[in-house]
Order: sequence, then structure tokens, then C-alpha cells
Amino acid sequence: MHTDLTIAEKRDRAHGGQEGKVLSSLLCTKWGLFPITVFVFSLVFIISSMIPVERDLAENIVRSLEESISSNPLDIFIHNFTLSLVMIIPIIGFVFSIFSSSLSGMAISAFSIMKNSNPLLLAVSSISSPEGIFEIIAYGLASAQGLAGFFAMVEKRFRKELKEYLETIIMVMGFLLVAAFLEASRLTGFPS
Repeated sequence: MHTDLTIAEKRDRAHGGQEGKVLSSLLCTKWGLFPITVFVFSLVFIISSMIPVERDLAENIVRSLEESISSNPLDIFIHNFTLSLVMIIPIIGFVFSIFSSSLSGMAISAFSIMKNSNPLLLAVSSISSPEGIFEIIAYGLASAQGLAGFFAMVEKRFRKELKEYLETIIMVMGFLLVAAFLEASRLTGFPS
């Protein structure tokens, strides 16, 4: 009889010996939920960018965004960090994240109409830009933490989850700070 236990078997035993608990417990953590949130946001963003908006609405959206866009890295950071703080709220944050992703996709659709460009190409280039990658990682982490916080409340272990919240906020701040400087340098024409 082989006495060495695999890592999965050890985890199963640590979770009461019930098979399948390892996967379900992983899916209740920030790191288990992170790839799911990033996938969902990216998908919603891309699908929303492909939905055409009326030309009048597109003009209004583009004008409004051009008036409100700042090239100051601190303004960009504060705006994005405020969004991430909402995203970290259990359940509400995930719903907000999807809504925010959808609105961002709608803005891409509006820009594509006004610039007569391919919305899919514009959306993909936006989320694959250096600042886009840092932002989607930050938003994915914040939203995943919000969902993990919900599971922690259900399992009555939210106090233990507070340390994870602090770690997530620090990571999100770092990612968004880098993204803000990258975006500001792109907007002002300085090399990143």
C-alpha cells in the first residue's frame, strides 16, 4: 500500500475528507474566482463594443468622454481606484463590474462609429494595451475579492477574509497606479 498522499488528497482530508471540496473551496477564494471575473469582464466588454449605438448617442458619448478624460495620472488613478472600491463590495461589486464593463464596451462602440473603425479591433487593442492589462487585472482582483467576501460571509468566516481584503486593496492600488501612469503617458504622447 502506498502511503504518500497527493496534494489533492491532503487537501481533501483537510476539508473533512469529502472529495470535490478542494475544487469548491478553491472557487470560493479570490484566486479561484479571479480568472472567472477577468473572463466575464472581457467577454462583456467585447460583446458590448460590438453592439452598435445610434450616431447621435455615439456623438454625445464621445463628446462627454473627451471632455472628462484627464491626462493627469492622479486623476486617472483616483477614478479607477474608486471604481475598484465599489467592485470589492460583496455581490454588489460583481454586478457593478459587469455594468461598468458594459458601459466601457458601449463607449468603444461609440468611438468606432465616430472614427469609422472596427469595434472588435478597437476593443481588443484597448484591453490588450499595457494599461488595459493592468486595469483588467486590478478590476478582476477587486471583483473576485468581493465574491470571495460573499462566500466568506455565507460560511461565517468573514473576519478571516478581512486580511485578504487588505492585501487585495494594496495589490489593486499598485496595478492601477502603474496603469494610470501608462495611460497618462499615452494620452500626453510621452513614451511609457
